[in-house]
Amino acid sequence: MASDGQQYWVKPPSNPQGSRTLVAEAVAYGIGRLIGAPVPANSLIEIPGAFNWEYAEGRRLRGGTGHGSLNVEDVVVAEEWGTYSRLDDNRRRQAHILALWDLCMGDDPQWLHQTTEDYSIWSFDHGFWLAGESDWTIDALKKIATTPWQFDLDPGVASASGLHEAADRIDDLTLAMIQAVASSVPLEWETTPQELSELASILFLRTEGVAERLRAAANQSRHS
Repeated sequence: MASDGQQYWVKPPSNPQGSRTLVAEAVAYGIGRLIGAPVPANSLIEIPGAFNWEYAEGRRLRGGTGHGSLNVEDVVVAEEWGTYSRLDDNRRRQAHILALWDLCMGDDPQWLHQTTEDYSIWSFDHGFWLAGESDWTIDALKKIATTPWQFDLDPGVASASGLHEAADRIDDLTLAMIQAVASSVPLEWETTPQELSELASILFLRTEGVAERLRAAANQSRHS
Protein backbone atom coordinates (compact mmCIF):
# COMPACT_ATOMS: atom_id res chain seq x y z
CA MET A 1 0.00 0.00 0.00
CA ALA A 2 1.50 3.32 -1.07
CA SER A 3 1.11 6.63 0.76
CA ASP A 4 -1.72 7.59 -1.63
CA GLY A 5 -3.75 4.63 -0.40
CA GLN A 6 -3.38 2.72 -3.67
CA GLN A 7 -1.79 -0.65 -4.32
CA TYR A 8 0.97 -0.84 -6.92
CA TRP A 9 3.09 -3.54 -8.44
CA VAL A 10 6.54 -2.09 -7.80
CA LYS A 11 9.65 -2.86 -9.81
CA PRO A 12 12.72 -1.68 -7.87
CA PRO A 13 16.02 -0.50 -9.35
CA SER A 14 17.60 -3.63 -7.88
CA ASN A 15 15.41 -5.95 -9.99
CA PRO A 16 17.21 -8.86 -11.72
CA GLN A 17 16.94 -7.24 -15.18
CA GLY A 18 18.54 -4.00 -14.03
CA SER A 19 17.37 -0.46 -13.44
CA ARG A 20 17.31 0.48 -17.13
CA THR A 21 14.21 -1.66 -17.57
CA LEU A 22 12.47 0.96 -15.47
CA VAL A 23 13.20 3.57 -18.15
CA ALA A 24 11.29 1.43 -20.65
CA GLU A 25 8.45 1.02 -18.16
CA ALA A 26 8.06 4.73 -17.50
CA VAL A 27 8.33 5.73 -21.15
CA ALA A 28 5.85 3.11 -22.39
CA TYR A 29 3.32 3.94 -19.68
CA GLY A 30 3.68 7.68 -20.27
CA ILE A 31 3.30 7.49 -24.04
CA GLY A 32 0.52 4.95 -23.61
CA ARG A 33 -1.51 7.51 -21.70
CA LEU A 34 -0.84 10.16 -24.34
CA ILE A 35 -2.31 8.00 -27.11
CA GLY A 36 -5.16 6.51 -25.09
CA ALA A 37 -3.70 3.02 -24.84
CA PRO A 38 -5.10 0.82 -22.06
CA VAL A 39 -2.24 0.96 -19.57
CA PRO A 40 -2.80 1.10 -15.80
CA ALA A 41 -1.97 4.28 -13.95
CA ASN A 42 1.66 4.37 -12.91
CA SER A 43 3.73 6.28 -10.41
CA LEU A 44 7.26 6.72 -9.16
CA ILE A 45 7.47 4.91 -5.83
CA GLU A 46 9.96 6.05 -3.21
CA ILE A 47 11.24 2.98 -1.38
CA PRO A 48 12.43 3.87 2.14
CA GLY A 49 16.08 3.16 2.85
CA ALA A 50 15.08 1.19 5.94
CA PHE A 51 13.49 -1.50 3.76
CA ASN A 52 15.58 -4.64 3.49
CA TRP A 53 12.96 -7.15 2.41
CA GLU A 54 14.01 -10.21 0.41
CA TYR A 55 11.44 -10.25 -2.40
CA ALA A 56 13.18 -13.04 -4.36
CA GLU A 57 16.01 -15.42 -3.60
CA GLY A 58 19.16 -13.36 -3.29
CA ARG A 59 17.30 -10.12 -4.07
CA ARG A 60 16.48 -7.51 -1.46
CA LEU A 61 14.29 -4.45 -1.75
CA ARG A 62 16.54 -1.50 -1.01
CA GLY A 63 15.92 2.21 -0.81
CA GLY A 64 15.53 4.22 -3.99
CA THR A 65 12.97 5.13 -6.63
CA GLY A 66 11.00 2.29 -8.17
CA HIS A 67 8.35 2.15 -10.87
CA GLY A 68 4.83 1.38 -9.72
CA SER A 69 1.97 0.06 -11.86
CA LEU A 70 -1.44 0.45 -10.26
CA ASN A 71 -2.94 -2.88 -9.28
CA VAL A 72 -5.86 -3.81 -11.55
CA GLU A 73 -8.20 -6.04 -9.59
CA ASP A 74 -9.93 -9.22 -10.76
CA VAL A 75 -7.64 -10.04 -13.66
CA VAL A 76 -6.19 -13.02 -15.43
CA VAL A 77 -2.75 -12.77 -17.02
CA ALA A 78 -2.51 -13.95 -20.62
CA GLU A 79 0.13 -14.07 -23.32
CA GLU A 80 -2.42 -14.92 -26.03
CA TRP A 81 -3.25 -11.84 -28.08
CA GLY A 82 -6.59 -12.63 -29.67
CA THR A 83 -8.43 -14.85 -27.17
CA TYR A 84 -10.74 -12.13 -25.84
CA SER A 85 -10.74 -9.70 -28.76
CA ARG A 86 -14.47 -10.11 -29.39
CA LEU A 87 -15.34 -9.15 -25.81
CA ASP A 88 -15.86 -5.70 -24.28
CA ASP A 89 -14.26 -2.90 -26.32
CA ASN A 90 -11.12 -4.93 -26.89
CA ARG A 91 -10.85 -4.50 -30.65
CA ARG A 92 -10.51 -0.74 -30.14
CA ARG A 93 -8.27 -1.13 -27.09
CA GLN A 94 -6.01 -3.51 -29.00
CA ALA A 95 -5.66 -0.98 -31.81
CA HIS A 96 -4.10 1.43 -29.33
CA ILE A 97 -1.87 -1.30 -27.91
CA LEU A 98 -0.67 -2.00 -31.45
CA ALA A 99 0.20 1.67 -31.81
CA LEU A 100 2.15 1.67 -28.56
CA TRP A 101 3.87 -1.62 -29.43
CA ASP A 102 5.11 -0.40 -32.80
CA LEU A 103 6.14 3.02 -31.54
CA CYS A 104 7.98 1.85 -28.41
CA MET A 105 9.29 -1.38 -29.97
CA GLY A 106 7.53 -3.77 -27.63
CA ASP A 107 8.64 -7.23 -26.56
CA ASP A 108 7.64 -9.93 -24.07
CA PRO A 109 3.89 -9.47 -24.68
CA GLN A 110 1.79 -9.76 -21.53
CA TRP A 111 -1.82 -8.77 -21.07
CA LEU A 112 -4.22 -8.42 -18.20
CA HIS A 113 -7.89 -9.21 -18.75
CA GLN A 114 -10.29 -7.81 -16.16
CA THR A 115 -12.83 -10.54 -15.51
CA THR A 116 -15.36 -8.18 -13.92
CA GLU A 117 -15.30 -5.93 -17.03
CA ASP A 118 -16.01 -8.55 -19.71
CA TYR A 119 -12.30 -9.42 -19.99
CA SER A 120 -11.25 -5.91 -20.94
CA ILE A 121 -7.58 -5.91 -21.97
CA TRP A 122 -4.73 -3.97 -20.35
CA SER A 123 -1.08 -3.79 -21.38
CA PHE A 124 1.45 -4.03 -18.56
CA ASP A 125 5.03 -4.98 -17.70
CA HIS A 126 6.96 -3.06 -20.35
CA GLY A 127 10.45 -3.63 -18.97
CA PHE A 128 11.65 -5.41 -22.10
CA TRP A 129 10.25 -2.81 -24.49
CA LEU A 130 12.59 -0.52 -26.40
CA ALA A 131 13.53 -3.39 -28.70
CA GLY A 132 13.61 -6.25 -26.24
CA GLU A 133 16.83 -5.44 -24.46
CA SER A 134 16.99 -4.98 -20.70
CA ASP A 135 20.19 -3.00 -21.25
CA TRP A 136 19.09 -1.11 -24.37
CA THR A 137 21.34 1.50 -25.95
CA ILE A 138 20.75 4.56 -28.09
CA ASP A 139 23.05 3.15 -30.78
CA ALA A 140 20.91 -0.01 -31.03
CA LEU A 141 17.70 2.02 -31.28
CA LYS A 142 19.22 4.26 -33.95
CA LYS A 143 19.88 1.16 -36.06
CA ILE A 144 16.19 0.29 -35.85
CA ALA A 145 15.25 3.93 -36.51
CA THR A 146 11.97 3.94 -38.48
CA THR A 147 11.91 0.20 -39.23
CA PRO A 148 8.44 -1.31 -38.68
CA TRP A 149 8.06 -3.14 -35.37
CA GLN A 150 5.12 -5.46 -35.87
CA PHE A 151 6.39 -8.70 -34.40
CA ASP A 152 4.16 -11.04 -32.34
CA LEU A 153 0.89 -9.09 -32.57
CA ASP A 154 -1.71 -9.70 -35.28
CA PRO A 155 -3.32 -6.38 -36.26
CA GLY A 156 -6.23 -8.32 -37.75
CA VAL A 157 -7.96 -8.56 -34.36
CA ALA A 158 -8.32 -4.77 -34.09
CA SER A 159 -11.23 -2.74 -35.44
CA ALA A 160 -10.81 -0.40 -38.39
CA SER A 161 -12.28 2.50 -36.42
CA GLY A 162 -9.94 1.80 -33.52
CA LEU A 163 -6.91 1.66 -35.80
CA HIS A 164 -7.84 4.97 -37.42
CA GLU A 165 -8.36 6.53 -34.00
CA ALA A 166 -5.00 5.21 -32.80
CA ALA A 167 -3.29 6.56 -35.92
CA ASP A 168 -4.78 9.99 -35.25
CA ARG A 169 -3.51 9.89 -31.66
CA ILE A 170 -0.02 9.01 -32.91
CA ASP A 171 -0.20 11.92 -35.37
CA ASP A 172 -1.08 14.22 -32.47
CA LEU A 173 2.17 13.44 -30.65
CA THR A 174 4.75 16.19 -30.68
CA LEU A 175 8.43 15.97 -29.86
CA ALA A 176 7.79 18.15 -26.81
CA MET A 177 5.16 15.72 -25.52
CA ILE A 178 7.50 12.75 -25.82
CA GLN A 179 10.37 14.74 -24.32
CA ALA A 180 8.18 15.56 -21.33
CA VAL A 181 7.59 11.86 -20.72
CA ALA A 182 11.27 11.02 -21.11
CA SER A 183 12.46 13.88 -18.91
CA SER A 184 10.32 12.61 -16.02
CA VAL A 185 12.50 9.48 -15.78
CA PRO A 186 14.74 9.46 -12.67
CA LEU A 187 18.42 9.71 -13.58
CA GLU A 188 19.24 7.17 -10.87
CA TRP A 189 17.97 4.54 -13.32
CA GLU A 190 21.37 4.57 -15.02
CA THR A 191 20.49 7.15 -17.64
CA THR A 192 21.35 10.76 -18.50
CA PRO A 193 19.45 13.83 -19.74
CA GLN A 194 21.25 13.54 -23.08
CA GLU A 195 20.27 9.90 -23.50
CA LEU A 196 16.65 10.59 -22.62
CA SER A 197 16.54 13.46 -25.10
CA GLU A 198 17.92 11.21 -27.84
CA LEU A 199 15.42 8.50 -26.93
CA ALA A 200 12.55 10.98 -27.29
CA SER A 201 13.85 12.05 -30.70
CA ILE A 202 14.05 8.44 -31.91
CA LEU A 203 10.50 7.73 -30.80
CA PHE A 204 9.19 10.90 -32.40
CA LEU A 205 10.93 9.96 -35.64
CA ARG A 206 8.97 6.70 -35.61
CA THR A 207 5.54 8.31 -35.30
CA GLU A 208 4.89 8.98 -38.99
CA GLY A 209 5.56 5.39 -40.02
CA VAL A 210 3.56 3.98 -37.12
CA ALA A 211 0.50 6.04 -38.11
CA GLU A 212 0.84 4.93 -41.73
CA ARG A 213 0.99 1.26 -40.72
CA LEU A 214 -2.05 1.60 -38.49
CA ARG A 215 -4.09 3.10 -41.34
CA ALA A 216 -2.92 0.38 -43.70
CA ALA A 217 -4.06 -2.22 -41.16
CA ALA A 218 -7.40 -0.43 -40.84
CA ASN A 219 -7.95 -0.73 -44.59
CA GLN A 220 -7.51 -4.50 -44.30
CA SER A 221 -9.46 -5.01 -41.08
CA ARG A 222 -12.46 -7.35 -41.07
CA HIS A 223 -13.91 -5.53 -38.09
CA SER A 224 -15.56 -2.14 -38.28
